[in-house]
Amino acid sequence: MSNFWQSIGEKISGFVMWALEHHPGKFIGTVSGFALGLLMVTLGFWRTVVLVFFVILGFIIGKRQDDHQDIMTWLEKTINK
Repeated sequence: MSNFWQSIGEKISGFVMWALEHHPGKFIGTVSGFALGLLMVTLGFWRTVVLVFFVILGFIIGKRQDDHQDIMTWLEKTINK
């Protein structure tokens, strides 16, 4: 039975890699839409909006950190606008 699940896992990972190589926008959009819809159903609209806001904020702060840009300077400029 272990070989069966290993085979299934290999097929799924192969499909994911193929989809990311040939249709990245469609694949990422579909997965994002599914996750967002699942969150809407389980958490509700406003909780999902707050969660998405914090995910986007975390992404922006993390990207600036990865790009070796000063986060505090950016926050000050953004808040003082």
